[in-house]
Amino acid sequence: MLPSLGLPRLSWMLLSCLMLLSQVQGEDSQRSERISCPRGSIAYGSSCYVLYKVARSWMNANIACQRRHSGHLASVLSGTEGSFLASLVRNNLNTQSDVWIGLHDPTEGSEPDAGGWEWSSTAMFNYFAWERIPSTVSGLDHCGILSRTSGYLKWKNYNCNVNLPYICKFKG
Repeated sequence: MLPSLGLPRLSWMLLSCLMLLSQVQGEDSQRSERISCPRGSIAYGSSCYVLYKVARSWMNANIACQRRHSGHLASVLSGTEGSFLASLVRNNLNTQSDVWIGLHDPTEGSEPDAGGWEWSSTAMFNYFAWERIPSTVSGLDHCGILSRTSGYLKWKNYNCNVNLPYICKFKG
């Protein structure tokens, strides 16, 4: 026992340290929670991801993703998830192609400053990584891609009918 601290103060400090340690361990166990993903998919956070190299239109790609339980084209909800997806594409796609994600504008550009864009999974749209914010566009550029010119870190609006590789995201 340290003479200058006294027993009550030392006990309080020890109790505080133990409480802090249990909180940190609890956070670590949540962060390192292991999920089980089917063969051919990769776990990140609490989701599983699959990069499909067979090119499809945005709509057909999203339908293909929905065949999996809780599946949709990938939503990108944070910078770290965006970096994970960019790495997934760079390490597994042999061609230089843009890649579909679940970003789309069902208002077809009628809301200013990209206000109509949303995720096909209905996840909250509170993280933005536009290469440049889409302006009101006439035509078919109402679906989102991971842009190859940004190293797959940024998004662009693109023609929904073009066939591209795509990433599915589903619960593990």
